[in-house]
Amino acid sequence: MTDAGFRAVYEAAGMYDRLLLPHYFGGVEDVELIRSWLKENYGAQTSALDVAEFGCGTGRMTEALAPFARTLVLADNSEAMVSAVARKFPDAQTFCADTTDAITSLLAAGRAQSFDLVTAFWSLSYPIGQFFEELTAAGVRPHSDQAAARGRAHAFVLGLLRLVAPGGHLLVLLFDAESPEQQLVTWAWERVAPFPAEGRSYTRDIVIHALRAAESQGAGSLTHTRRGGVAWASSGHAAREWFDGVHFKHHPRLLADADIADSVAEFIERYTMPNGGVALPSGVHVIDFCVGAHPVASLPDGLLA
Repeated sequence: MTDAGFRAVYEAAGMYDRLLLPHYFGGVEDVELIRSWLKENYGAQTSALDVAEFGCGTGRMTEALAPFARTLVLADNSEAMVSAVARKFPDAQTFCADTTDAITSLLAAGRAQSFDLVTAFWSLSYPIGQFFEELTAAGVRPHSDQAAARGRAHAFVLGLLRLVAPGGHLLVLLFDAESPEQQLVTWAWERVAPFPAEGRSYTRDIVIHALRAAESQGAGSLTHTRRGGVAWASSGHAAREWFDGVHFKHHPRLLADADIADSVAEFIERYTMPNGGVALPSGVHVIDFCVGAHPVASLPDGLLA
């Protein structure tokens, strides 16, 4: 399975949206989680922010951002998704490019420190993972120099941060690799190839490590929280399609593995509710870096008067 095959679920028009399960955290869907964050940080809809969203998909999360945006830059590596999001938001500037290339293009165009809000929802694990491994016809192949990969991944996160204007935010959502659902997915994928030594949480750890380093150098202030919740499937069939299509990317080796099939079936049965719906235990890490807010902004009012 090549990288093109891996991405087929994103390229077939409408497939990802059909398979995607709503995720609820404390009874609040992820889109509402972002709306609440925006209201908390910016009050009423201001329509005054310059906003960039990477891995925008078909614009599900963009719906929350758009009312706050004066300008909107949207990037995704899928032509089908970029076409869909361009129809929804015709005034936005769109890029059909992976996040690494989109960041490079924006920085080359002089957009450093020009965005009030830079976002990536659920998507950063993919570009970070590409620094460490690649998909070939023979399977997943780790890059030989993992230390160099870590350095490039660190620089990638700092590249995102370079786009943020003073006083602006980098806002990221990442899945919780330690949730029961993600542990099952990790076990399945490791039957194809192992993840780096740190396990499947390594992408989140890289983001946090890079932002902590930036904070320690006085670039801003990092806030990191984790929320538990569920991915809700209306039926066992919908839950199975979620695993096969989104988690396993229809990878032939995963779909043909009887042990994986049995484990997924048992997992779905365990979390099936009396009404036939399936509440898959999930979790989200909310990562917010405010640029230029450290250290003065953390002092009590009047202390410097």
